[in-house]
Amino acid sequence: MSENASYTLLASADWFPERFDAASANFSFIKADFATIAGQTFLDHRWDRAALEKRSASASSLLSILPQQKPKLNFIWHTGFCCSTLLAQALNDSANNLSLCEPQILVDAADAKRGGLFVRRPAFSDIPKLIFHLLAPKRSPALAVTVKPAPAANVLLRDAATQTAGAMLFLYSDCRSFLISTAKLGEEGRKYVRRMFIALLGDGHMPAQWPPRKLLSLSDLELAALVWHMQIAEFVRSWRLVQARARSLDCDAFLANPLETLTRLDEFLSLNMGSEKLAELVAGPLFRQNAKDPNVSLDSGLRREQNEAIARQLGPDLDRIVSQSYEICPSTPRGAPLPNPLITIDKKYI
Repeated sequence: MSENASYTLLASADWFPERFDAASANFSFIKADFATIAGQTFLDHRWDRAALEKRSASASSLLSILPQQKPKLNFIWHTGFCCSTLLAQALNDSANNLSLCEPQILVDAADAKRGGLFVRRPAFSDIPKLIFHLLAPKRSPALAVTVKPAPAANVLLRDAATQTAGAMLFLYSDCRSFLISTAKLGEEGRKYVRRMFIALLGDGHMPAQWPPRKLLSLSDLELAALVWHMQIAEFVRSWRLVQARARSLDCDAFLANPLETLTRLDEFLSLNMGSEKLAELVAGPLFRQNAKDPNVSLDSGLRREQNEAIARQLGPDLDRIVSQSYEICPSTPRGAPLPNPLITIDKKYI
C-alpha cells in the first residue's frame, strides 16, 4: 500500500479501524460516518457491517507514518455490569462528543499483548499507540472522542496511560452487584465470567498461580467474584500512572444522581454539552430503557427491584461468596476501591 493510502486510513475520519489480525499483522477498516458509529451499542462482533465498504493495510505501513505526539482521547474504563453503556450513550452528541463503545480492535490488541506479540516482535510494540491514533478525534476540533473499552481490553490501561492525553474515568460496580448481574443473565452470564477469567489469567493476577484443581473447584459465582477483584486490581495498579487526570465513579452514585454525575463528567471530559442539554437527556427516553436493548423498559427503580429479587434467590451464598472473595484477594480495598470520586456515595462494599 502506498504511503498516501496509509495516511488516508490513519488521518481520515471516514475510515474506522475494525480489526487487528495478529497473525498477519494487518488492520482492516470500514467506511462509516458519525451517525453509523454512534448508533452502535457495541462496536464488536454484534455490529452488522457487512454492507460497509472495507479496506486493509499492513501494520508496518501504518507504523511507518505514526505521529509522535500523543492523541487526545478520553476513556471510560469499567468493570462491566456498571451502566457503562448507558453512560457512554448519554455522552454521544454530534456537536461535542463521539462515544466509541467497546471497539473490537482494542480487544484484538489486548489479546495480542497477552499472547506476547509485542515482546516477540519489537517492531510491533507500538501497535497500541497506533490504535489510539486511529481512534483519536479527526472530524472537527470541537468534537471529542470518548472510548469505552471492553473489560477484556483493560490490560491496555497502562499503554493508554503513557501513550495518550485526555481524561480517564474508572467506572465500577461493587462485588455484590457484579455477582447479581452475572446471575441475572443466567447461562450467558456464566459464560461471560468464565471467558473473562481465562483472559485475565494472562494479565499477571494472583489466581494465575493457582493449580488447575483449585480453579476447577470454583463455582460460577465464585469465579465471577474473582473476575471483579482482578479487574479492580488492574485499576489499582494502573491508577498511579494516571491519577492526575483520573476520576473514579461507583455506578450506584451515577444511578442515584444521573444529572449531577453527567454535569460533572461533562466538565471533567471537557465536552461542553451544557446543563440544559444534559437535563433534557436525563428526562428523556434514554434513562427509561435498557441501554443494550431500547425496546425493553428499565429505569433505576426497576433495576433495583430486579436485583433484589435475584439476591433473594441466591440467598446467603451471595454474601458468603463476597466475603470469601475479599479474604482470597486481601489487597482489594475494603471500602471504595479507588480514590478521587467524581461524585461520592455513602455505602458499604463488604
